[in-house]
Amino acid sequence: MKYIVVTGGTVSGLGKGITISSIGRLLKESGLRTTSIKIDPYLNVDAGTMSPFEHGEVFVLDDGGECDLDLGNYERFLSVSLTKDHNITTGKVYQAVIDRERRGDYLGKTVQVVPHVTNEIQDWIERVAPLPVDGEKEEADVCLVEVGGTVGDIESMIFLEALRQFQFRVGRENIFFVHVSLVPCLGSVGEQKTKPTQHG
Repeated sequence: MKYIVVTGGTVSGLGKGITISSIGRLLKESGLRTTSIKIDPYLNVDAGTMSPFEHGEVFVLDDGGECDLDLGNYERFLSVSLTKDHNITTGKVYQAVIDRERRGDYLGKTVQVVPHVTNEIQDWIERVAPLPVDGEKEEADVCLVEVGGTVGDIESMIFLEALRQFQFRVGRENIFFVHVSLVPCLGSVGEQKTKPTQHG
């Protein structure tokens, strides 16, 4: 399995979802099987109870999962049928970790963000990525992962750390990072400024 991770910086709404969908379509046209995972760093378990005025339209998957509209774009662009597990939220991750702690899975250890939450995120990606999503029984060749929000937001830090660790788990030759950023052109000087991207 190969992984392509897309993050965004400077401001939100730069087109991470369309970037994932476009890369995935190119790979699909090249004969590769693709799948995708959307990471939403909010504490909600899913988008079902979120205001559409605040978060946008909710997309309902075939299995009833209520998620971000980006998953609908992935389905349309890539001709796949995703599951609710293809949408990872902070709420789902923390719920899974707390459920494990309550069952005693951690054998009395102090449960911490690193390594327990970061491992849960990595395990989740590895568990969901191979699921067949194109109507065939074969696993995907490439999993595209979008990290919602903006690099630098405190909410997404744990996911970025998990993905930093993930490159060592899967091998650096099996993961590629894409960063989408705004390079503003200031009218007063008429030149592009890259500093926000350098810090994003």
